[in-house]
Amino acid sequence: MARRIVVCGGGSAGGVLAARLSEDPANTVTLVEAGPDYRTPEETAPELLDANQFGFTTHDWGYESADHVADADSIPMFGIVEQGILPVLRGKVIGGSSSVNGANALRPTPEDFARWTGLGNDRWSWDHVLPYLKKLEDDPVGGELHGTGGPVHIERFTEGNGLRPVMSAFLEACAQAGHPVHEDINGVRKRGAGPIPFNRKNGIRQSSAIAYLGPARHRENLTVLGEQTVDRVEFTEDGTARAVILADGTVLEADLVVLSAGAIGSPAILMRSGIGPRRLLDRLSIPTVQCLEGVGCNLRDHPMVYLTYAVDEEAVGELMPPLQTALAFSSAGAAGQGEVDLHALPFTMEPGVMLVPLAVVRPYSLGSVEITSRAPEADPRIRLGLFDHPDDLRRMVAGIRQIREIMGSGPLEKYVRAETWPGPEATTDADLARAVLQGKNTYCHAVGTCAMGGEGTPAAVVDQAGKVHGVDALYVVDASTMPDIPAVPTNTTVMMMAERWADQLG
Repeated sequence: MARRIVVCGGGSAGGVLAARLSEDPANTVTLVEAGPDYRTPEETAPELLDANQFGFTTHDWGYESADHVADADSIPMFGIVEQGILPVLRGKVIGGSSSVNGANALRPTPEDFARWTGLGNDRWSWDHVLPYLKKLEDDPVGGELHGTGGPVHIERFTEGNGLRPVMSAFLEACAQAGHPVHEDINGVRKRGAGPIPFNRKNGIRQSSAIAYLGPARHRENLTVLGEQTVDRVEFTEDGTARAVILADGTVLEADLVVLSAGAIGSPAILMRSGIGPRRLLDRLSIPTVQCLEGVGCNLRDHPMVYLTYAVDEEAVGELMPPLQTALAFSSAGAAGQGEVDLHALPFTMEPGVMLVPLAVVRPYSLGSVEITSRAPEADPRIRLGLFDHPDDLRRMVAGIRQIREIMGSGPLEKYVRAETWPGPEATTDADLARAVLQGKNTYCHAVGTCAMGGEGTPAAVVDQAGKVHGVDALYVVDASTMPDIPAVPTNTTVMMMAERWADQLG
């Protein structure tokens, strides 16, 4: 049966979904992206292709969090656009954040999906998702856990294959501190250090625009509209989605509407469409189509700080590739049995400096997003809520102490000269907690604002198939539907979800 499908948002999820749904010639697929649409690699801005570049804001929405941030001169400024402002970096370009991120392809774990099923989403177990994690991959590691021949090529820097001496020394230092080191941290063992798996090929970031949309561009049933902002979804009297209205007034008739605008964009579109918390819709005089109190709630992100070290330029040598290794560990210590709740990823971007981002990847803090106006151009109010829960702060402080031990150990002695942030004067837990609250940042992994769950449960917005509760022909397919945040960067998880839902929607 012929169907007109409109996918709103051309990022990690939307690019995958549009490419897969257009494989069926009976579907007519229109993909709407607010940022520019670069149709070929030759047209694409160089920084989007270069997998060694991240943290730039040439293709960003420019969102800010309402979290209070101290205006302190000494805090690390990487990823900070303006001192005292906590940015919410989101890619505004075809490929979305998959076109601007660090190309980190760490995969979610069985423990992540045990949390999802424990929240009532029994169709999202590890056994359900593993085939789709394998489907998207082209990972030369191979084996039962990995796919080969998929759209997304995976690369690692290893001994004898481009691993820089300073990164090798970091792994040795992790081992000396009691952390296991293994070559495939996407394998069975999740705890420990090793080479990061990247979605990159020949130095090119394998975004959804490159890996999925590129090979699909020739299809006559696929249309990509760039630089077009979605205003809202329009419904029939019986509550069935019938069209997407763009900011310029264009009407895109549809038999099926899918929101893939991410954890900030998708709840905003729902709210403008009359789906969301009643108090907000009433305040903005938006006619209520479906009251869902969970829209915009349950926002989760990984809080991060950037430990900063002065290093010997000559010893460190070449700065590129800047990022090669990671440590996944527990705040309880290397010898403890606690779950993996921290990540550390050393990298070099400028001579004489090494940054060690440290993230809490099992956060308890919650944030929110809500629109401030019916106008689609108006920025929503975003509150990440970083470190609102005291245990997130406690675990970050414990992580700083462990990283200090690693960075000050023998294997790194020839490279590391001094800690410059938080700095040697920060010695007590209170000192470190104060520094964290001043220097707090984000791993840029916002999820959860259109959470998956049973109809009638407090935060639930969509069911396990991605269908919005209470209306027909409207789905959400992106990071906003995650009921809990995985303890890894979220891009690979989002691509997997889009692969799986494409099968179900197709």
